Amino acid sequence: MKLLTKTTLWYLAMTMVLFVIGGVLFYFSLRSIIDENISENLEQSQTQVLGYVKKTGKLPVQSVIGRDILFFTPADKAVADAIKDTVLYNSYEDESLPFRELIFSVKTNEGYFTTTTGTPLLESDDLIDSIVSSLGIVGGILLAILILFNWSLSKSLWKPFYKTLDSLRKFDLGKKEAVDFPEAGTSEFKMLNEALGKMTEKMQNDFRNLKEFTENASHELQTPLAIIRSKLELMVQAENLSGEQMKQVQDIYESVNRLSKLNQSLLLLAKIENRQFHETQTLDVYTLVEKKIGQLEELIDLKGIKIDKIFVENVKIKMNSQLADILLSNILSNAIRHNTSGGKIIVEIKNNSLIVSNSGNALNIPGEKLFERFQKSSTSSESVGLGLSIVKQICDTYNFRASYQYAGNMHTITVIF
Repeated sequence: MKLLTKTTLWYLAMTMVLFVIGGVLFYFSLRSIIDENISENLEQSQTQVLGYVKKTGKLPVQSVIGRDILFFTPADKAVADAIKDTVLYNSYEDESLPFRELIFSVKTNEGYFTTTTGTPLLESDDLIDSIVSSLGIVGGILLAILILFNWSLSKSLWKPFYKTLDSLRKFDLGKKEAVDFPEAGTSEFKMLNEALGKMTEKMQNDFRNLKEFTENASHELQTPLAIIRSKLELMVQAENLSGEQMKQVQDIYESVNRLSKLNQSLLLLAKIENRQFHETQTLDVYTLVEKKIGQLEELIDLKGIKIDKIFVENVKIKMNSQLADILLSNILSNAIRHNTSGGKIIVEIKNNSLIVSNSGNALNIPGEKLFERFQKSSTSSESVGLGLSIVKQICDTYNFRASYQYAGNMHTITVIF
């Protein structure tokens, strides 16, 4: 959820809560004021009746007090004053209406009388309903205006931030151009753009330095490795070497080869991490797998491995063709290298995924560590422990998912595109 939407929703929620609380308080306050006013009118009516009786000794008529109801009932003794709400029939309206009554006693020359005076509550209720409805409509319109104003203002104020965010999305470490951040009138956004500008510039410089160092180091290592390899080949051809010396030379030669592979793999990992493979195209997984199996056919036959191909559906992916070749080469080579003589390999393409299974002994390391660098299940000098690390790095680059399973003496590498 966007920050603008979140702040607007919070603003709306808080405003609604305050509006409801304020509305409830206003309603009860208004109700209390009107009720108090009605009670005061009834008490004034009582004062008028008592004053009239005291002055004349007789009961007044209704027209003297001017109330909707005023009647007297003979009584044996005085009763306590009481105010209550009731429902009485109104002949003019021809319906029962809510009334508030005040009951009290008066003493005339003829004796005690219980006096009942009352006023209808319907008009006060109608007044309260009208006021509350009017305030609700006005409050709703005001609330809508405030929300629209707040949303429009926030959108305008946050526009420089979204432009900065868009510039960061387009930022590419491999390019030499500096990031062009937009001008901002807000001090905080201006400071943010300045800080991001310095940070991205430093990142570009560090990236270029790291890239140059990696490439130079790899190049400088390849030259002495090639010289060592050629010198060892000359030594192997010499006739005066003993069997022990020949074995030592062979061990050195294998170590040099392994070091050369390690250097090339680390350089490849660095290039993948630095996203130096920009070109992408739509590739056919079926065609790539068939081609790669054909290239590795000699190794497959050498170990007597039986290969089964289960191509349920064709899958197309969009990625760099060189990285796709490396991905398949590492997975299939791994399945061949760590297979048993006379074993089998199953290659499946289905459900937008590639599944490669091979027979072999159980791992001596946890399966979840298999994609980490320099993790391998054997001590063979042929493996440098980076093959599946490269697979994982390529998958991460294109948001593919790579996973490993071992069941039924079969190792399975699954890549979901």
